[in-house]
Amino acid sequence: MFTRTHRWTRGIRAVATAASTAALCGLPLLCAAPVSAAPVLTAPPAPSCVAVYESWRYVTASNDCSTTHQVQVVYQDGAAGLCYALAPGTQSTVGEGYFGRHGHVDHLALCEPYEVRTGP
Repeated sequence: MFTRTHRWTRGIRAVATAASTAALCGLPLLCAAPVSAAPVLTAPPAPSCVAVYESWRYVTASNDCSTTHQVQVVYQDGAAGLCYALAPGTQSTVGEGYFGRHGHVDHLALCEPYEVRTGP
């Protein structure tokens, strides 16, 4: 006759066997590479006449161009900020500084719809 300990051990052994079988069967699925990765679309950088200034608290952009540009901050961790319209000759706070969640600024990028550049 079986004791309670024997029944408990047999139940644990059955659960362990099922779990290890599931883990081994699922392992190739977890290790497989993605079938196709869509290319990451990146916004073009802002023109050189739009300057960015970074401090510990704020990121400020100034527009010395002759046209209005819509820009966003792109941080080193890949995060992008909100879009801001900068009229010619103006400056505005466009993001949080390097003590914020995303760290240092990588660059300023144009927002969609991207401006069509003609000529050099």
